Amino acid sequence: MATRGRIGIQQKDGTIITAYNHWDNHLAGTGYNLCEHWTDPKKVLEAIQLGNASKWGMIIGDKTDFDDRDNPMHDIQNVYYGRDRGEKDQGPKTFKNEADYLKNGFNSGEEFIYLMKQEGEKEMYSSTEIGTWYYAESTYVSTPDGGSREARSDFKLLEEDAILDHIDSLKRQLEIKKERKVA
Repeated sequence: MATRGRIGIQQKDGTIITAYNHWDNHLAGTGYNLCEHWTDPKKVLEAIQLGNASKWGMIIGDKTDFDDRDNPMHDIQNVYYGRDRGEKDQGPKTFKNEADYLKNGFNSGEEFIYLMKQEGEKEMYSSTEIGTWYYAESTYVSTPDGGSREARSDFKLLEEDAILDHIDSLKRQLEIKKERKVA
């Protein structure tokens, strides 16, 4: 089962350009990946402009066979519905501002939405700007017409929460491996 999400970047005019992402959008997955591999706003914007994705890897990558999961690049790069599968109408979506993104960013079943703000920080020993990642979680709301998701909170800083969740995930994986060896 997928943990759906949306990844966005705030522009200087306050608008937010976003793309849907289907797999692994919990904090220990995509959240951690964004903090580790997606700090350059130009790279993030380029990735988002390719539209909705099945998954985000560590790099944008090149056109690939969408269904070839044996290809080692499939684990490393982004896999897009438009570029790699040829689907139509998979481009990015723009929100007016943060409030609009919080209100409407969960309309495709997203459980997490991510937002990079370009706050002008520079990478150490470089002139490259880096962005700061934020996230909001959704909660399921039961409605007469079948339910929907809406923001549970305002945007929160991502990095510390993603790292802690990633560490907990690694600990659980180790525990499972130890249990398998004992059995």
